[in-house]
Amino acid sequence: MKCITHTLTLVLVLVLGFLVGARYQGVLDNVEGLQTLVAVQKNKISDLNAANKHFASVVRLREILADNRIYLSRSNVEEMAFRVEQVSRKYGVGSEMIYAVIQAESSFDPTALSNRGAMGLMQLLPSTAREVAAQLNIRWTDDRILWDPMTNLEMGTFYLRSLLTRFDDVELALAAYNQGPNRIAALQANQAVLPMEYSERVLSSLSERD
Repeated sequence: MKCITHTLTLVLVLVLGFLVGARYQGVLDNVEGLQTLVAVQKNKISDLNAANKHFASVVRLREILADNRIYLSRSNVEEMAFRVEQVSRKYGVGSEMIYAVIQAESSFDPTALSNRGAMGLMQLLPSTAREVAAQLNIRWTDDRILWDPMTNLEMGTFYLRSLLTRFDDVELALAAYNQGPNRIAALQANQAVLPMEYSERVLSSLSERD
């Protein structure tokens, strides 16, 4: 009799253990399912935010181009807006600043060529661009690489960031972008009057957009 009672007790314990374990597993499954759902929703929200930011960037670029009566194809506008977003985040230079420099340098013409030989959207001299390419591990083929708008954007933004870091002043960095950093540094050292017309032009175009 004791043996039967012990057996029944053991069976009851096992059944209860199974029921409790099954219920606990069900709770775990529900929690894991909820965590998966939350993760999926977070990814969707992140994708939606990225899409909204890109849309806003495209709209902003279109506004700038319209204000300056500049026409670019839809695909070029979207590609440029996307690339500017990328290099803006990568190098910590505001997209509005990048657009202002492009406007001042080339009026958004990727084939612009200055009388000093500066090329492309952000009007880089080949001598400067070769140094920048080496720092960015971009394979330098020849000067024509600067006709590629996306490469020009990458190099120009990186170069502007280096000047902002070196001079720790937006106006001086812009002057150095236009006149060359060594010239601006030499004028500073001699306490001479600095050529700030370019800086004022870029910054005034920024203030007009605020």
